[in-house]
Amino acid sequence: MWSWLSVALSGYISISANESNHIRQAAMFKTMSLLMLLVMLWSQQGLVGAAAWWVSLGLIISMFADGLYIFKKHLKLCFAGFIAAQLCYSASFWFKLSGEIVWWLPAMLLGIGVVSFFLLLPKIDRLIFPVVMMGIVLLQLNWAAGEVWLINGGLASLAGFIGSITLTFSAALLAIHDYRHSIAKGRYLISGSYLLAHSLITASLII
Repeated sequence: MWSWLSVALSGYISISANESNHIRQAAMFKTMSLLMLLVMLWSQQGLVGAAAWWVSLGLIISMFADGLYIFKKHLKLCFAGFIAAQLCYSASFWFKLSGEIVWWLPAMLLGIGVVSFFLLLPKIDRLIFPVVMMGIVLLQLNWAAGEVWLINGGLASLAGFIGSITLTFSAALLAIHDYRHSIAKGRYLISGSYLLAHSLITASLII
């Protein structure tokens, strides 16, 4: 419990520091939050496997991508980092699957994605290509996490699925807040949901 509270506190300090334009402090505590998740992941006895390695790689890549984003440097590399981290998380879920695929889930997610895209299109008209690219990656992440939940069930699988959806929600808010118009308390919503997503995906392996 105290470990999770430490992650939340570190994340809150990072958001507050960013709002106050204390960039170095924000980057340090953001990295610390993800690093604590990584330590928590590998402090579990007997946790060895492809899924754990992929989530670990996703957390490490996210640390570097977050640092670039906070300092507003190498934004193309930053975007590529976020995509790579999402692909790592996707791989961690795909490795848990075997047997038949539930096809109605990707069909439903695709339908929701298409409707959401056209609803948000007036707000993201300058970002169509990166939004579509990240949307596809997040769609298959949600699909993989959802498949794991439908097949395996349980609280851990549900946490992973909710985490993947939360990551998608955070990415959509970020695109609108940064490139279209500011959202009231947007930085807290974006960063808070982003950290929650990482925490839930990590928790899917340790609870």
